[in-house]
Amino acid sequence: MFRFRTNSAFATQLGDFGIKNYLLASISFVVCMFFAQCTTAQPVGLAMQELRAASAAERIRLVHNFQLERLDSAAFVAVYPPIMAIAETQRDWLMQWVLQFNFFLQRGEMKTSARENIQLLTELEEAAAEHNFEVGQIIARHYLQFEKYYADQLPLEALYTHILSEMEQLQELGFEKFDDFGIDRLLYHNAKFMYELEDFDKALQIFQQTERYIRPTGRNAKSYILVLNHLQSIFQKKNDLTTAVGFAKKILRWVENPQTDDPDLLLFYRQWQGLTSLDMAAMLVKQGKLAESVNFAQKGYELAKAHDSANRYDLRLEYDALQVLVSIKLEMKALDEAGPLLVRLDELYHAIGSDYENYFNNIEYFECRARFHEMNGEFAEAIRFVKLAKPLQDSLARRNDARRLEQLTQRIEAEKYTEKIRRIEQEKELQKWLRNAALVILALVLMLAIGWIHRLRYLRRQKAAELTAVKKEFADLIQNFRAKSALAEKLRLELEQRGEPSDERGKFLEQLINGTILTDEDWLRFRLLFEKVYPGFLEKQTTSFPELTPAELRYLALEKLSLSTREMANILGVSDSAVRKARARVRQKTGNPGS
Repeated sequence: MFRFRTNSAFATQLGDFGIKNYLLASISFVVCMFFAQCTTAQPVGLAMQELRAASAAERIRLVHNFQLERLDSAAFVAVYPPIMAIAETQRDWLMQWVLQFNFFLQRGEMKTSARENIQLLTELEEAAAEHNFEVGQIIARHYLQFEKYYADQLPLEALYTHILSEMEQLQELGFEKFDDFGIDRLLYHNAKFMYELEDFDKALQIFQQTERYIRPTGRNAKSYILVLNHLQSIFQKKNDLTTAVGFAKKILRWVENPQTDDPDLLLFYRQWQGLTSLDMAAMLVKQGKLAESVNFAQKGYELAKAHDSANRYDLRLEYDALQVLVSIKLEMKALDEAGPLLVRLDELYHAIGSDYENYFNNIEYFECRARFHEMNGEFAEAIRFVKLAKPLQDSLARRNDARRLEQLTQRIEAEKYTEKIRRIEQEKELQKWLRNAALVILALVLMLAIGWIHRLRYLRRQKAAELTAVKKEFADLIQNFRAKSALAEKLRLELEQRGEPSDERGKFLEQLINGTILTDEDWLRFRLLFEKVYPGFLEKQTTSFPELTPAELRYLALEKLSLSTREMANILGVSDSAVRKARARVRQKTGNPGS
């Protein structure tokens, strides 16, 4: 949550203006905010109550519509605390954010230091991030980067990279979302930086975007003219004079029909009407349209004429404008008209030209004089002025070359820095992609492993179930063998008691005994089940002891079941002694007494 700012600059301003100005400004603010479109005003207290009762969206809209940054410092100092108090009472973080941002926009009036501005913008960016207010984050970061750059806390390369990134963000989110926070100012800052770096292609793109979104009214009126002038200048540098003239005409249409009574703005329009007229004249001369150009040059000069001979700024405007007009008159060979104008130009040169801050502006004056004397056949005077112009021309050329080299170097370094940042970001993205790919692969492997484990468990359970069923079937078979063995034993005992089986009943008993032995069919079934219960046992015996006979293998299988000698004899249909002899043979062949 934000807190009401009580920094020294704000407190000093509040103390200087006093209670009387505070009340007057408060009344003015509240009445303007709530009743600007009403014919009667309500008491200030009631207006403040309406502000408190308004919804969060309505409060924000009221603050945006009033445009606090337009207030002078006295009014702002007066109205800021009560409005901030309402925002804090309502726990309206967004309203507090907007008010804090307007406090920053008042930095010129409030005379806050760069350190204070950077601290406030840092807080605004952090608060916007905390509340997922992406628009606010971009706005705060924009001004923070520029404040750091102006305070030499951020290199040019970093600001260049930030601007490119910011333009992508603005494009992605939509410029219209930034309208309440002065999207035109953001775009103008970015475009002007690129223009001063002489990266005209990027400057052109951003200025064109600025022209689409700037509203040429109110506080934006001056900015609108500056944007058009920069566009005109860029096309002039690109030698696209037709487009440049189009922008100059657009400026003239706007400044020649002012829709304002603001004296400051009217003066601004008048100055730009003169400057743009002179630009039009110069461009028309390059296009060979001398007759048309002279009208604009004359108009520009008339608007630029000094109204105060003691005002050096006015004199400089007239001096610069008159050089353009004289140059065109000479181009048209109108010496009779150029002569009187040169006299005035001489006066202005002696008044301000000799100590003009931008002494390179004297080059055109010297060239006009040299050409005028040459056209009049006064070659000595022409040479004198050429000599005066030559060192300035050489110096200007060297300065321009050095400046272009410096800007080219800065631009190259900025592009290298941007490319380096781009590669770092690409590497981060690649690392992120690889990490995500590794996670996906790991997840797939894990899923496959889990699936395989589940399959193994299923197969194991299935195999266990099958083995259980086989064991049960095998146990039933063995039990059947045991039952047959027991029956055979009982019948044999009965036969022994009867002596020789001569009668029919004896023959029947003998057939029953013979029916209990392990037949070939029984052996096949027995062996199938046995190998499932004891897999590999018989194969191992055959491999290890190939001399074993099929009958001996049967013996080994029955012995594996821990059957008694009698049971084996009954199952195999042999005598006990035959079983004992078979056991001895097997032990001899296998060399295993415990076989």
